[in-house]
Amino acid sequence: MNLEKYLVVGGVPGVHKLVTSRSNGLIIEDRNEGRTRFVPVRQQNQQVTPLGTISIYTDTEEGSIMLGDVFQKMLDQYDTTPPVPLSSTSPAFREYFSQVLPEHDHDRVHINDIKKCIKWFVFMYEKNIFDEIKRESDADVTDEPVQNQTEPAVAETPEAEESETHTKVSTSMAL
Repeated sequence: MNLEKYLVVGGVPGVHKLVTSRSNGLIIEDRNEGRTRFVPVRQQNQQVTPLGTISIYTDTEEGSIMLGDVFQKMLDQYDTTPPVPLSSTSPAFREYFSQVLPEHDHDRVHINDIKKCIKWFVFMYEKNIFDEIKRESDADVTDEPVQNQTEPAVAETPEAEESETHTKVSTSMAL
């Protein structure tokens, strides 16, 4: 799930979509108010974080999992394991997250991290942002131009032909 266009802005509730950037700030689509707005990025207290850059610590070999993958797991399990209410207790948050992402690092992923993750997920789910991401992804796949498939260049010298053949053979053997 590609979350690069979606971001959270410190002091502004919700998840927003990046419309465009300027040298002095960003124009975002505010999903709470249903309008676009300018967010200056030069203010000391204004922190802007793209959701596509956030990952969750795990106990796996990779060490972390991207937030988009976590959201996908939450979506896949939504019918059987819906998110806990934001007014829940800390053990309820941990239990829910352990069901959705059992490999998360219990020592480094704090309850506040889990709350933020659930809060963003619920907001995006209620505002149908996940459906929008899926439509954009499907449109990107169908809009991709078909690559021009031309014949490979014919080697002009016997040495080049031999070298090219050797490369092909060794590559196929490595597979």
